[in-house]
Amino acid sequence: MKSALPLDHGLSAHLLNNALLMPRQAGEPSITDAQYDALAAGVARGENMLVSAPTSTGKTLIGWWGVNAALAAGHRVVYLVSYRALAHQKFEEAQRLFLEAVLQGDRSSIVCATGDSVEDASGRKTSAPLSARILIATYEKFLGCLSTGGPPRDLTDICFVCDEIQLIGEKARGQNVELLLTLLKRSRWGQFIGLSAVLSESDAVALADWLELKLVRNPTREKTLTIECRAPDKTVCVTSAPARDPNWSEIPAPRQQQLSPLGIITEMAANAARRPVIAFCMKVDETLSLAGQIAAARPATRHVEVPAGLDLDETLLGFLRKGVAFHNAELSEEERLFVETRLANGEVDIVFATTTLAAGVNFPLGSAVFSAWQRWNRDRRRYEPISRAEFQNMAGRVGRMGQAGDGRVVLSANGVGELHAATRLMDLAGQDELGSGITPEDFGPLVLQILAGKLCNRRDEAFKLLASTLSAAREISRNTAGVAHWRPSLDAQVNRLLTLGCVIETGQLLTVTALGEAVARSGLKPETAIYFINNLARFGSALSNLLPSVNGGGNEDDLAFVLAHAALASPEYGLEGGRPTRVIHWRVTEPNLVSNPLARRLEPLLFAQPWMGNVGAANGAMLLADWFSGQPRQQIEDRVGSVRLGTVQTIGRDVAWILTGIAEIVSTITSPSLAEESKPEPIRDPIASQAVRRLARVIRRQAARISAGLPGDILWATSLDLQDRPRRLSRPQLLALRAKGLVRSIDLMDGAAPADTARREALDAVTNPRLANLVRDAARRWKLDEREYCKRVHLKRAAPIGGAEIIEALYDTRGDAFEAAFASLLDFLAIPYQRLDGPGKVGYPDFLVSIESFPGIVVELKTKVADNDVVPFNAATEVLSASELIGLRDHPCVTLCNPGVEPSVPRLIESCGRLCVLEACDLAEAALRLREGVLSRDAFYNWLTTPGIALREDLPHLR
Repeated sequence: MKSALPLDHGLSAHLLNNALLMPRQAGEPSITDAQYDALAAGVARGENMLVSAPTSTGKTLIGWWGVNAALAAGHRVVYLVSYRALAHQKFEEAQRLFLEAVLQGDRSSIVCATGDSVEDASGRKTSAPLSARILIATYEKFLGCLSTGGPPRDLTDICFVCDEIQLIGEKARGQNVELLLTLLKRSRWGQFIGLSAVLSESDAVALADWLELKLVRNPTREKTLTIECRAPDKTVCVTSAPARDPNWSEIPAPRQQQLSPLGIITEMAANAARRPVIAFCMKVDETLSLAGQIAAARPATRHVEVPAGLDLDETLLGFLRKGVAFHNAELSEEERLFVETRLANGEVDIVFATTTLAAGVNFPLGSAVFSAWQRWNRDRRRYEPISRAEFQNMAGRVGRMGQAGDGRVVLSANGVGELHAATRLMDLAGQDELGSGITPEDFGPLVLQILAGKLCNRRDEAFKLLASTLSAAREISRNTAGVAHWRPSLDAQVNRLLTLGCVIETGQLLTVTALGEAVARSGLKPETAIYFINNLARFGSALSNLLPSVNGGGNEDDLAFVLAHAALASPEYGLEGGRPTRVIHWRVTEPNLVSNPLARRLEPLLFAQPWMGNVGAANGAMLLADWFSGQPRQQIEDRVGSVRLGTVQTIGRDVAWILTGIAEIVSTITSPSLAEESKPEPIRDPIASQAVRRLARVIRRQAARISAGLPGDILWATSLDLQDRPRRLSRPQLLALRAKGLVRSIDLMDGAAPADTARREALDAVTNPRLANLVRDAARRWKLDEREYCKRVHLKRAAPIGGAEIIEALYDTRGDAFEAAFASLLDFLAIPYQRLDGPGKVGYPDFLVSIESFPGIVVELKTKVADNDVVPFNAATEVLSASELIGLRDHPCVTLCNPGVEPSVPRLIESCGRLCVLEACDLAEAALRLREGVLSRDAFYNWLTTPGIALREDLPHLR
């Protein structure tokens, strides 16, 4: 530890006075040796570096120092992490550190981008993550953001912080990380800070050299950590401590030494200094069984207050009352967060966790016990030790900075062979060699991303780019033939893309098609896109018949089931087009095929036949049907064997990711601005194309339902902001409101006695007396808050381009004045238009808008005087009959609503076929992007004419 800063540290006075960014002891700075070295190397002065240091050395704070300096210089920040959960953790941390102190409370300036969603700090979705001041993203999601149009030519105003950068060598995910870093290396950056705890010295040198970074390497731990392996005849220990080499010792096994995991855990938990204990398990079932055995011997002495709306597993609740918990992927996200909160608050003595989740925790743990440290290798059909990197990451969870005591890790071995393997893991001074992220087997997804990213347009250039990667450099160093053997694999993948219609080759020139660009942006396999396009073309009209209508027709649960089954049976889960990108949990297929009345009834519409041949897709879709139709937890978990709610939630998230990507692809390839020859063969017929096009926003909304686990009529209420913690209503709370008939905003905001009673009963006013009123007030503010937030952001952006008055009028005017404001906006955008209504023209629509040479758009404006009033369905659809009145029955129609539209309208207008409804705040966003040059007129027209509700998060964002 150091109690002084380097002379040229570069930290601002503001930072030095911030206790969150500068730890102090006795009034003086208290930083680790690694932090001191990073400051001396210039992390706060914009220098590029790779920081290689063990866990517990404060690497995260090093990254935040670089972020603070970049923000102070007016630059942007991209913070890349390995997992979605870590992205959310850093997102919350960035808000605590910088939202008020540096960014003046502008919640739009901090964005979190993962495969699930892209949201800013206000909880609002955005389609422009690259414009944020701070972007927290997973590596794969950020690569997707760059996949169309390529990385910006100039990244010199961006500070990149790359956490867990050793991911570049991981077999499953390293190729995406390596390609991303290769792209960034070509474009350069303002500052690059790489962080890793598990790189060997040689790998750290090689990675730093490849990226042209300074290497800051300090292998010294700042906290003492003792790891012991207990064998039947002896115990081997190694202690790593500051300023001293690891100390190994070997002693005969004490007579009463505990060898069983349960015995060791009990021993550790009996010592207050060793609590809380984290027990690492290789299987989910072990976390449950071991927790149950430990809990059985402990009294229920803890009071556990379950937060309002949390759907908590009863077994977990019982364990928590005994100071015991389990933490695994089969818990829901809300349950995992609840366990983590209680662990952080010191309310859990022992937690049993799987390794994949435990690798990211950062809590005050006193000790760790490995119930096992070998994992089954399916390919080799044998148990093998986990990797050194994984072990070191887990062992490093104890004895961390900010914790009072030293850390202790215990594992056991049975026999000489196991003891030898265990001691190899215990050697924290040694690391496994970094693997190769990119291999010829991975060229499938990489080649399309390279071409769509406009990084090259010839085969030779694509090969040259792949040959510039770190994996290529490593291959060349150990193979005298170099990477020449990669070329046939590259050519095979280019030929595959040609066959699939993603790329066109003219002579030596490769051109990515609209389909190819959309697929690259989505992250899906091209085969998945073709599978959906072919089947949507076959079943488009029949699927449209399932859409809900105002007269009660249709069945959107059936529609969602068909789409969910299609996603689960898609190439994303199979070997077609490369290894699977998603996996259906083994528990879903364990009981074989369960009774599936939905699949039997909807068999003529199912994409994959025979449906009973794919057990995972059939059972998974049945589980999701219970989930999105709003069934209770018990019914869902009783449906298929031992599948738990967290697994269903994960399946829903994966399916929603696939369907969201498909919705974007469909919108792109059916655009009116696209020549018929540029469309995939099945939708070159205008009638087929239109049938598929009307499903684009339908699929996106069903994806949102499947992700949230909600019926369509209450989905809108997920956006209610309670302005309290938690800010959003939970699924059980939303379903309880729905059960009371409270699905419309007007019902939720109603202050009359019957509505108030229904709200209070639904939300359990006895235990949550404030919640019913918070929901009522949130419903009253629903559109008002959204509009005020958007208006503030939009006026700030409009001022530099001379559009502030126009944007303000678009928000503030009503009636005839709103028509004038709309006309002024069109003039501002240089978009021709014709006024259609006027004296003697009863029933005429308001405008005919012409964009480029495309068919004119019939536009009707609808306003409400009160800011919390909304436009109903009948008013929103009047434009259809009005367009027929003037002989434009085949033209696209738009209803522009101010201030907003009733929440039932989006699901009901989808069956109209040629109607798009949008609100003034969404139009303002599109207009500003047009003037800022980040939205093309073709894309604007496509957005306005895609049937359904037009939202600003659907807008494409060019660079």
